[in-house]
Amino acid sequence: MEKIENYFKKSINSSMDNNKISLIEDIEDLYARENLSSNKGIFYILLEAIKFLASDIHIEALNNIVRIRYRINGILKEVARIDKSFLAAISSKIKILSSLDIVEKRKPQDGRFSLRYKGREIDFRTSIMPTMNGEKIVIRILDKFNYNFTLDDLYLSEENKKVFYKAINQNNGIIIVNGPTGSGKSSTLYSILKYKNKEEVNISTVEDPIEYQIEGINQVQCKNELGLNFATILRSLLRQDPDILMIGEIRDKETAEIAVKASLTGHLVFSTLHSNDSLGCINRLVNLGIDNYLLSLVLQMIVSQRLVRKLCPHCKKEDENYKEKLKSLNLAEENYKDIKFYTSGACEKCMNTGYIGRIPVFEIIYFDESLKNMLAQKKEIKQNFKTLLENAMDKAKEGLTSLDEIMRQL
Repeated sequence: MEKIENYFKKSINSSMDNNKISLIEDIEDLYARENLSSNKGIFYILLEAIKFLASDIHIEALNNIVRIRYRINGILKEVARIDKSFLAAISSKIKILSSLDIVEKRKPQDGRFSLRYKGREIDFRTSIMPTMNGEKIVIRILDKFNYNFTLDDLYLSEENKKVFYKAINQNNGIIIVNGPTGSGKSSTLYSILKYKNKEEVNISTVEDPIEYQIEGINQVQCKNELGLNFATILRSLLRQDPDILMIGEIRDKETAEIAVKASLTGHLVFSTLHSNDSLGCINRLVNLGIDNYLLSLVLQMIVSQRLVRKLCPHCKKEDENYKEKLKSLNLAEENYKDIKFYTSGACEKCMNTGYIGRIPVFEIIYFDESLKNMLAQKKEIKQNFKTLLENAMDKAKEGLTSLDEIMRQL
């Protein structure tokens, strides 16, 4: 990557163009039109972040310099350090792009803007926070190209694929995708919705925010300042003759109760929840006030997931220390005889990180009659499913990820 700071060094005496650009401008055209001004450095930062599939850009003031980092595959990586004298210009330009107050430097500000790249529209969400060293800027990149995946991209094992498709092809019930922030829950849900998106099916969603627009699906954005929260919108959507409802997140008792009611009256409901694993998801729903018996009637499947980085195929190498890592994961070495594990290398293709992209690992509970009876009778759910660790180890045995990555995520 050409040094980002070179653009700023060449433009120390350049003036800022404070004219607000159109939301449909092409980012490469903007970059090409700027005559090595500090604006060009900004567009270069955005372009490089898109090319490397970064999810976020961090521009932060340290004591004497400004550090620029990209979050790639969930990990922050420093890409440049530039002179601190450029911070004011960077901040002002981003505020102009985001329709924010360029004079305000004492309070946090949030905004957004959109640009085109390679014929597609990319959304940028900005957050500016004053710190003791100056303003810190974080830009979230929402590139619709990154959501161009299907259920085949979930790397489901044959065992998991069988129960997964069985559950999502039901006509009613609740399917919950569970995991911490950044674990790929939205991506999994969007993959399911794309699969279910057919002419004869009416699909409605309530989201906060809408991350990806799907043609043919009715997507509604929460607006809490107007009193439009999940529960309020859901009540209205139930009068819209839905077949399938997707709730961005079950956050409270009211939303959980509406989801249960919808599934009991013949709707298929998809949603997300935050808990550590699949069994923890059940406890979370009970704590929200949903009776075990009702859960036994409506739960079809709980999917708990994490994202692990995928080893770069160009530089991965055999892991010579795999025995120590198995021990750290509390796994018996004798169960992995004749298995070759790999670890990360470093090359230009992966920006010397050793990884390119991420893949999900799953823990899936499908509620057959036996498990439904256990749930109704408040009995302990027997573990007749592969855990997150077991599924992750399958990916390591295939050479897709490393033991180091499994230790980091699980």
